Amino acid sequence: MLKGSMPVIAANETARLAALHRLQVLDTPPEPSFDRLIEIARSVFGVPIALISLIDSDRQWFKAKCGLAVSETHRDLAFCNYTILHDTVLSVPDARRDPTFASNPLVTGEPHIRFYAGAPLVTAPGIRLGSLCIIDTKPREFDAADARVLAGLAKIAVDEIWLRDLLQGGIPYPYIRQDDLSGARLDLGEATILTGAQVRAARALLDWSISQLSSASGVSQNTIKRVEAELGNLSVRLSTVEALTRTFSDNGVAFTGRNRAAAGVCFAQNNPG
Repeated sequence: MLKGSMPVIAANETARLAALHRLQVLDTPPEPSFDRLIEIARSVFGVPIALISLIDSDRQWFKAKCGLAVSETHRDLAFCNYTILHDTVLSVPDARRDPTFASNPLVTGEPHIRFYAGAPLVTAPGIRLGSLCIIDTKPREFDAADARVLAGLAKIAVDEIWLRDLLQGGIPYPYIRQDDLSGARLDLGEATILTGAQVRAARALLDWSISQLSSASGVSQNTIKRVEAELGNLSVRLSTVEALTRTFSDNGVAFTGRNRAAAGVCFAQNNPG
């Protein structure tokens, strides 16, 4: 691998790396859910290269890649290392004219990066594991609408990371294992939050489609889609939240946690399934 200067590192690097390593996703085989995301990104933006990049202590490793042969680069060469310094999308219209990147070996040599845009993979406030990024070998413009689309794809990538961890029995936000709880039961008096990620996870536990959840709860499919797309606490009517939580509770799924950092879902011990 080519090597450049020392990478820029944020003040919370220790916590960021701890979160990344806890997920145990580094150096894992390709997975269709991540591969599909970058194929969509490459198609939507018409670029030759799309990546899901995770920033380790000294390297940038690609969980998914298309249009690029290597599986990792030194961190000090990574455009994505700058992406994880902020929550917003980073775009570089022409790397040759950008003082930060003009002398980067990935610009002056293969793959001859000219355009770059990356959306951070944010798993908690201030914790950015890497990015979903697109790259072109020619300069191009990138507007606010493009940034919103790329950020949306990055959020889906984060959801896939959490779902992957859930299926492997992990415990970071927003999921909790059944054996970490003792007779967990849904109690609307205790539950102070409900997030879109929890709803997606609960539906995944039951292996339900949006249509099935809609039929069981009486909540419209469009409302469920909007609920699942929200990043924070749900901005929907209380009746909608109650209908969803009661439906999941009746089918053995409990929501856990009293704040966003600990929010989760699990099968209650008396799960009817």
